[in-house]
Amino acid sequence: MIRKPVEGNVILVVDDEDINLQVAKVILEKNLPCRVITVDNAIEGMEILRRQYIRVVLLDIMMPDVDGIEMLKEIRADSKLKNIPVIMLTASTDKQNIQQAIQLNVKEYIKKPFMPNDLIDRVSKQLVIKKDIMQAKILIVDEDEDNLKSLTRILENHFPHQVLIADSGISGMEILRKTDVNLVIANTEMRFINGFKILDFMHKDVKLQKIPVVLVLNDDDSEMLAKVKFSSAANYITLPFDAEKITLILSETLSGKVHGYSNFSTNSSDNVPKSNLNITV
Repeated sequence: MIRKPVEGNVILVVDDEDINLQVAKVILEKNLPCRVITVDNAIEGMEILRRQYIRVVLLDIMMPDVDGIEMLKEIRADSKLKNIPVIMLTASTDKQNIQQAIQLNVKEYIKKPFMPNDLIDRVSKQLVIKKDIMQAKILIVDEDEDNLKSLTRILENHFPHQVLIADSGISGMEILRKTDVNLVIANTEMRFINGFKILDFMHKDVKLQKIPVVLVLNDDDSEMLAKVKFSSAANYITLPFDAEKITLILSETLSGKVHGYSNFSTNSSDNVPKSNLNITV
């Protein structure tokens, strides 16, 4: 079963005027394959950016309390957010504000009230810039339905990648034979074919052996950690799932690239050593 991110694109609109939020949401969702989240202040906007993957931000310059320029500075100062495309919305002709935005790597701004075609054109350009990122595929292999749902939710909230789901080791291996995959997350406690056996299967196939595998452990007892240590796994995560830790581990594993990974290495949070993989999908 293949599950895609919500229409591939989530766009955040930050504007203190409700009519602007409503108009932008209707125009974008009607004309582009996207979901639009709207908020009326910068503080809530930053909270959303830090907990969910956002493809593009539409940001009003003139807002009370924290204005758009201050929010933009905060975005650019955050290592995890600094590369998100931001389009400024402005009714202001203040050249100083526009110049500040340009200095903060804003390449597009839209004057309000915006025209539908202009809004669609500028947002779609930013989505095309990152089109290649959408091609990554992450395969989750787990017999536990709750685990599958939890991991899928975490991935879809924090990554733009396509999520593939296998509810058994056998179906996971079948997907690997037929589909190009960038990362595998496999449970070690499955019946018949568990995560370690999937590792062995992939290691014997020249086309699969360079794909990183993150193992799911039911606990982190020393015996299991030792087994992971001497496996070819890139890393591991443990139950119960911690969204922040999982996001960090998977981000390091994917290394910020989709195709042609090179000199891949990742550290586990405990005693599992680095795995150096040169990944070409």
